[in-house]
Amino acid sequence: MDVTEWAIALMELLGGPGTLLVIAAEALFPPVPGEILLPFAGVSAAENGQHVLVPILWTTAGSVLGGLGVYTVGRALGLHRTRALIRRIPLLEQEDVDAALGFFARYGFPAVAIARFVPMVRTFISIPAGIERMPVGLFALATGLGSGIWNAVFVIAGYWFGLSGGELLEGFVRIYSLLVAALGVLAAIGFVTRRLRARRSRAATGDR
Repeated sequence: MDVTEWAIALMELLGGPGTLLVIAAEALFPPVPGEILLPFAGVSAAENGQHVLVPILWTTAGSVLGGLGVYTVGRALGLHRTRALIRRIPLLEQEDVDAALGFFARYGFPAVAIARFVPMVRTFISIPAGIERMPVGLFALATGLGSGIWNAVFVIAGYWFGLSGGELLEGFVRIYSLLVAALGVLAAIGFVTRRLRARRSRAATGDR
């Protein structure tokens, strides 16, 4: 069972709380594919006769919880220790933190909200918010606002297909899963390739 299957099984087993935990984990661990899981939250709600706002609220609460987890790490470690930690994580660079810090310093509240629309970035933006000690309530509000809009788009799409049922639902699940999985693999390959090339280039420059 891969990560996606495990996450969907947990959502089906625990319902709303399971959805909250899975989406929170996606905020903490970007490899968990949130863009696959959100529509399934909508599908499940439709099949169980729930209002569409129910999965939107659960998924948004999960996004806020996960964002607060990363925010807490940034706040506890501070800038220098966060940079030191990032340098020890494979394929991550200090520049990732510096770019997020610059973006946050320039835009503040809108940066946190807008970053929720961009995979990976939505995780990193919580770090400078914590480092700069953005008020917790303001951070949660910005995260909830951005995540609520982002999550709603995917949840409503899944909800509509869940209401339609039958072959339309089966086709949606099959095609959507394959599409997102393929995009995820391509994005991961591109990310790893760029990072390895950058490191080789820096190593070659240092040898001269």
